Amino acid sequence: MPAAVRFVFDRFEIDPARRRLTAAGEPVAVSDRQFDVLLLLVARAGQIISKDDLLEAGWKDVAVGDNSIEQAISSLRRLLGPPPDGAAFIETVPRRGYRFGSPVARMAPRESDAGLDALLIESDPDAEPFYRSQGAQPAGTRTSWSTGRELPLLRIST
Repeated sequence: MPAAVRFVFDRFEIDPARRRLTAAGEPVAVSDRQFDVLLLLVARAGQIISKDDLLEAGWKDVAVGDNSIEQAISSLRRLLGPPPDGAAFIETVPRRGYRFGSPVARMAPRESDAGLDALLIESDPDAEPFYRSQGAQPAGTRTSWSTGRELPLLRIST
């Protein structure tokens, strides 16, 4: 998977590069093992993931039993809550493993995003009168998902 790919489902977003889970833009506290298990499930949404694969993803070479997976899955289910359709994000497939059952969008930055972010951040101070002359006013900032830097937001009056 490309380094900058992100996974989006329902109101959640997983950023593997930053090892970050957010819900509606707000960070969600999740343990490293839970994050690794969730990332594997989401990256292979719709596929059955064996308990062995989940153990390898979350616990690497640590010897643990099926109970550890069950606890991680149970915690993730509580953390994610139910999706809008009432089903479960993480489905149990008896005697086979688990499957992430909700649609997942893979998001990757366009090459131009990094260049645009750099232009906005390092913009010439002389540009300010131009955007103000067009009816735009500063309206806060947002974090660029491609660079992680704060970007200015403008409010445009119509």
